[in-house]
Amino acid sequence: MTSNTNKSRLKALAYSIRKRGDDEIEIRDSIYDGYVRGFLRFLIIAGFIIIGFGGGNSITEPFGTQINDFKRDYEWVVDPDAFIMPNYEDYIKLYNTEGTLVSQDPFETYEEYRKPYLKRWEKDKTHFYIYSLCLLMLFIAVLFAFFSPRPRGIRINRKKRLIYWQTIFTSHSIAYVPDSGDPLGGLNYSRFGLYAFGEHERFSLQFWIDDYLSKRRTTAWFGVYPSPSAEHNGDIIRAMRAYLTEENPEFLNYIGNDFKNFGANLLITFSNAFALRVPFNRKKADNALEEALAIWSKKTANQKQGWFNDMRGKQKIINENHKREELDNVVE
Repeated sequence: MTSNTNKSRLKALAYSIRKRGDDEIEIRDSIYDGYVRGFLRFLIIAGFIIIGFGGGNSITEPFGTQINDFKRDYEWVVDPDAFIMPNYEDYIKLYNTEGTLVSQDPFETYEEYRKPYLKRWEKDKTHFYIYSLCLLMLFIAVLFAFFSPRPRGIRINRKKRLIYWQTIFTSHSIAYVPDSGDPLGGLNYSRFGLYAFGEHERFSLQFWIDDYLSKRRTTAWFGVYPSPSAEHNGDIIRAMRAYLTEENPEFLNYIGNDFKNFGANLLITFSNAFALRVPFNRKKADNALEEALAIWSKKTANQKQGWFNDMRGKQKIINENHKREELDNVVE
């Protein structure tokens, strides 16, 4: 029977893992999906408060100064005569008053009087259109930043026994799963990856993939930001292994077809909810996986084993480096 503590940790995996069909799961990107969006949202809200309620504005009328200035500029551009006519009426009163300087000059008709105003109006109109366009672009940029797209995570396909990551450019980094031993023996990991404000207690889960086709070594950070617990990364590693070795691992009962964004942890909700989706190119992914399998099938048993031995050697170095930092990277 699963204890309450273990059950709670399995439920927390729903923040980081989602199902992608019957034979595939995805682990969410943590830095760009959680931290960056959360940081941008913090800046946007802070700026909204400072600009909206400061600089002559009030709590009851946020952005009052900016709205009134924009409204006045708009009315001047749309109907300049509404501003010119009152001045012309004052001019007539002064002209009809004896002893004033205005009364000594030749009388100006309204068309003559408004010409200097219209010259300034032409310039102000151009400036207003440019300002409005910039304001619209800024508004769109702020909206995009607030709802910034969710990057694609790393995927585990247990049917084809491949672990892969589709980048924003729809290229693929692919790791093979060994037939025996540690199912994650085809990639490297650190559960002590980059984590903003982690205070050396919370970390992102970092993966490295030595792509067999391109010979590139790619890396990224995964899991949810902020992390539900210090053990969360280890739980993700265990879930990945279970998914590749068990027919129906227990954690699948606690995750859904989408990442969990709402819960008791309000910072997870703040950083991850209401994100735009980046389309996943299933056709390109399938083609890349099939190509990887075709290349792999041409390798001899010794070549395959050599590749896994190389990955194990790199993992050993990672573990030893963390051990010198008094961090245990080994996940049983």
